[in-house]
Amino acid sequence: MLDALREKIGLAEAQMKARLQEIRATFGHSGDKGTSLEGVFREFLRQYLPRRLDVGHGEVIDSKGLRSRQTDVVVTSEDHPFTVTPDLPGLFFVEGVCAAGEIKANLTSENLVSTLEKSCAFKTLRIDPGKGTQIFSNPSDQERFYKCPPWFVLAWESQLDIVGLQNKVEEFVAQSGTNPVRLVDAVFVLDRGWAINFGDGEGACKFVDSQGKSVPGWVWQHSDSVLFQFLSWLTCVMPRMVRFEPILAKYLVFAIS
Repeated sequence: MLDALREKIGLAEAQMKARLQEIRATFGHSGDKGTSLEGVFREFLRQYLPRRLDVGHGEVIDSKGLRSRQTDVVVTSEDHPFTVTPDLPGLFFVEGVCAAGEIKANLTSENLVSTLEKSCAFKTLRIDPGKGTQIFSNPSDQERFYKCPPWFVLAWESQLDIVGLQNKVEEFVAQSGTNPVRLVDAVFVLDRGWAINFGDGEGACKFVDSQGKSVPGWVWQHSDSVLFQFLSWLTCVMPRMVRFEPILAKYLVFAIS
């Protein structure tokens, strides 16, 4: 069953790669190309994610007034108070966001830095779980993904190999002094492979070495089934909770006139 799913998603990945060539042949402006690819990827997620989730794009805010930058992909839960308009940017409440990320046609050294800065801005947001909320998670993921949702980068191509991408991320961490878990959580490149930060190695998503030990921190792998790995990772790390307090209650202030 798993092999059949991998094969199906592999066909979708091949179609997405073909769409890149089609979009390049159609549009001359890089902004038009980027917008088209973002739409292609959001539509892919709508087809493969559970029906309780929706996919949009825009900015994310928290109840303390912090705000992300423009975000290419925002995955929302059934608890999010407003529906998503597929083709228009929206404003999202972080308590109703399960994951977010950036889409690139070609991930370069230069735009990787700006992408990492975007991830830092997103990771300053904080989820207010609300009264009586039930959280289904181990302690590692609860600390990491239930305070701020996972954030990813997905690119069609890159001028850097996977090792180079990981080195750039680690270099950014060293130069900026950023906490590694308050940064992008994973990078996926369709023509290269993936690099994932497995945190302390105790989360639901693990990388196990040849001795059967869970490996912490960043791990990179070349892969010809990147979309399958992406969906597998995303399914494991997206927060899942049962809320009883409405999300919007933290954002609204009513006054008696």
